[in-house]
This record gives sequence, structure tokens and C-alpha cells, in this order.
Amino acid sequence: MNPNMKKTKNAEAEKILNIYRFFQRDGSLYLIEDEETLDELFDAVVDAINNCGSFKMMLPYTEFVHPCKQVRAGDEGWIGHFKERDNRRFFLSDIYDYLKLIYG
Repeated sequence: MNPNMKKTKNAEAEKILNIYRFFQRDGSLYLIEDEETLDELFDAVVDAINNCGSFKMMLPYTEFVHPCKQVRAGDEGWIGHFKERDNRRFFLSDIYDYLKLIYG
């Protein structure tokens, strides 16, 4: 991979990880009892993944990109799936762990 491309990809990953830091939830997603904070974090991460440009090609499509795309498209199945807060927690935790392992 081109060094400049890697730097860009790391910067995009860092932008998403910064969302977790902003909400003070880097590594402590299962401890979120405040549902409003969880929902805001979920919305922010979904939007960030949907808007991260070419970095989306570097993310696991089935696990991260597709669900984010479907939520924003209004897919009732995905929206219903993520109404369950534990599903949001698992999803957010998986994204965080993936980004930390690969880009952190």
C-alpha cells in the first residue's frame, strides 16, 4: 500500500475513533447505561462510516458498511435490529475493536 494512502486510511480511522473519545467511551461501551449517550454515539459512528469515502472499502462490508448504509436508508429490518440497545453496544464495540487493532 502506498504510504500516503496508508496515512489517509489511518486519518479516517482516527476520525471515527475520535467520536468514541468525544463521548468518553473508548473501550467502555458495555458500561453505557445512559441510553441517550449510546444512541448519540451510534448515530455519530453510523454517519461517520457512511461518509468516510474510500476508507469504506477498507472496512468489512457485511459487518460494518452494509448495516450503516441500511440504517440510513431506513431499512426496517436493520432499524428494528438496532432498537435493541445490546445490539448497538456489540456493533459499536466491534467497530471500535477492529479500528484499534488494524489502525490503532
